[in-house]
Amino acid sequence: MNQMHFETTEIRQNSYIKLLYDFANGMDVTLFLVGGSVRDLLLNRSTHDFDFTLASDAIMFAKEFSKSINAPFIQLEENPATARVIANYSKVGNEHFTMDFAQYRAASLVEDLQLRDLTINAMAIPLKSLISLDRPELIDPCDGINDLTNKLLKYPSEEVLLQDPLRLLRIFRFAAQLDFQISPESISYIKKNYDRLSDVSVERIRDEFLKILNSNNSIEYIQEMLNVGLLMQVFPEIKELDNLKQALIKFEDTIIPDELIHYKHDIDIYLSEELGAGASRYSLIKLCLLLSDNIENVKLLRLSGKAIKFSDTVLSGYRLIQESNFTEKEIVNLLRITHNEFWGMLVFSAAMNPGLTQQFEKIVDIYYNHFLPIINQGQLITGRDIISKFQLKEGKQLGDILKLIEDKQFLGEIKTQAEAFDVVETLIEAWQE
Repeated sequence: MNQMHFETTEIRQNSYIKLLYDFANGMDVTLFLVGGSVRDLLLNRSTHDFDFTLASDAIMFAKEFSKSINAPFIQLEENPATARVIANYSKVGNEHFTMDFAQYRAASLVEDLQLRDLTINAMAIPLKSLISLDRPELIDPCDGINDLTNKLLKYPSEEVLLQDPLRLLRIFRFAAQLDFQISPESISYIKKNYDRLSDVSVERIRDEFLKILNSNNSIEYIQEMLNVGLLMQVFPEIKELDNLKQALIKFEDTIIPDELIHYKHDIDIYLSEELGAGASRYSLIKLCLLLSDNIENVKLLRLSGKAIKFSDTVLSGYRLIQESNFTEKEIVNLLRITHNEFWGMLVFSAAMNPGLTQQFEKIVDIYYNHFLPIINQGQLITGRDIISKFQLKEGKQLGDILKLIEDKQFLGEIKTQAEAFDVVETLIEAWQE
């Protein structure tokens, strides 16, 4: 057991932590703050998600505590028994304060900690010590504090990989998120066991890999995954990164090119939005850069329909923009294909071919001053309008007319409903001759 000084004022003053402490005392239950919560506390990283462990009856304890503070209760797992309590932490912004309670996965706390994924996540602080002492007690059987100080990621043992092979990927996720190095010993474990990743479900692999991509400096860790044989377990077709590395580096270094910097706020919000299964547009663009030559394999990750459609749209737009002479007609056609994802298409294109950014101001100008006003205007006439006015029947002919009207509207050849009806009338007369 080690002692060290770290800032605990915020957590000690938290009203829900105080309520939890009083409730645990009343139940005669010893609670420990564990895992990532301790790591983040030591790193002075703010969090609203806290993990606790206790010797037994974790689900019952969490359920009773949730009742005592009138907060939602969710049972997460049966083995180990784990449950979540969600408290309204801040009425401003509708944030929440989450507390997870898990039962020991071994006979004792120390043995439980030794089964955790990384040494920096294998530390615990008694809740009583956290609340009542200026220098809380740190329980650290794997010397995680030393690794945290040295910015080093280590497995507590090779055994933890055998228990859950997803940890082969997870160590790279933490490396990317924290900008830590992976210990040589842990690298040797990965090289020895990388093929065990095939025992993990596609969904779990997908979620972990997207978290790696969602970090701002993932490329060096993706390269290291390739070097140790792990990346090919996820994408067998990627045998080297030479043709892809520069585009990924370009994107990470300069997400938004100078030509679009005026729209940085809007683009940042756009890129951060999730499209299902934890896939943000930011991580999906990096996935498209990584798989640009094998984009059909995106579907193998079982992404959401929105994420797959986004990937297809970005790639389709990039292929068009490469072939474009950047006439207004071609740009309008490009925008019609990419539409809501045109920001994604532009930043992807900038990473793949920086020379294309010279045309971005023209594309954005046409988007805001020509394309968007037409989108906001909506259809000039509908199929029902045509049927009513010209007694036309539903079918291919009606569909062809509607497409022609839409084409002419986007090309700026017609702007009013009256002009649209004139086109229909002229077209029907020509067909009747």
